[in-house]
Amino acid sequence: MKILCLGEVLIDMLSAGAADQSEMPAMNSFQPYAGGAPANVAVAVAKLGGQGAMVSKVGDDTFGRFLQDMLSYHKVNTDYVWSTKDANTALAFVNLDKDGERSFDFYVDNAAHKHIGEEDLAKVACDDTSVLHFCSGSISGPELLPGTDYILNKAKQENMLVCLDINYRPAFWDDTANAPGRIDDVAKKVSILKASREELAELYGEENAQAHVQQWLDSGVKVVLVTDGGEPIQYITKDFSGTLASPKVSVKDTTAAGDSFIGGFLYFLSTKVANSAEFDKWASSFENVSEATEFAIRCGAYTVTQYGAFSALPTMEHIAK
Repeated sequence: MKILCLGEVLIDMLSAGAADQSEMPAMNSFQPYAGGAPANVAVAVAKLGGQGAMVSKVGDDTFGRFLQDMLSYHKVNTDYVWSTKDANTALAFVNLDKDGERSFDFYVDNAAHKHIGEEDLAKVACDDTSVLHFCSGSISGPELLPGTDYILNKAKQENMLVCLDINYRPAFWDDTANAPGRIDDVAKKVSILKASREELAELYGEENAQAHVQQWLDSGVKVVLVTDGGEPIQYITKDFSGTLASPKVSVKDTTAAGDSFIGGFLYFLSTKVANSAEFDKWASSFENVSEATEFAIRCGAYTVTQYGAFSALPTMEHIAK
């Protein structure tokens, strides 16, 4: 199956280490990397040997051309990556602490990916042999909602599998008060959902998180994956649930860990089923979901041992070691 990844492809300006503050105040230095959560997933799939495709828009600028080149270099299909002179390629400055954990400063005002319109998305081929993957960034502002709603409806009409990674980034949102409701509404329209335990607690309260997961399952979500940093990862369906431990590794950078995880899961799935009808049967098996989750964990565990986003994502050779 082909994995179509909708949303932002941007430049991650990654902190290259603390600046010398001994004589005068100084900024950390930053190294540009290609990134953006949906783009990371497309590259994760492609680097593992699958069919990853990007659905996005970049600025007609140096950064935008670099991103298109990087996607192509990693064998991601860019037929649906458009360029515009009316907006800029988005930037994200990523500071890392001593444990490799991140803090973000986003520069997304008038970002090109916010200009993906229905006329663009009408060109995207959707069918039951593809998966549409997106993050909550695609519903974070009013300008994004019509396009996302359009392609979700199109995906439903074509019996397309849909995957949501909540990937909650408050700085993306027009008003964070809108986030819980919008995410809850769109979550009920997908087949696969990934969230972190921290996101669920922040959005819905720790005491309500499990109830929301159950509501999503009752609405038709087939598989919910809940990550928890380096702690065990939970997979939940209407009929069963389980947890798998994450391997202990030396963490350098967690920037693309979650994207690597869900990219690995979708890649593994894409090699086991040919269409959405086969997915329902596949997802009803404890062994199938457990095996896919274990593979995804290995992908995420490798990624945190590397710096960057695209460059940190594993190939099959890395996972086999």
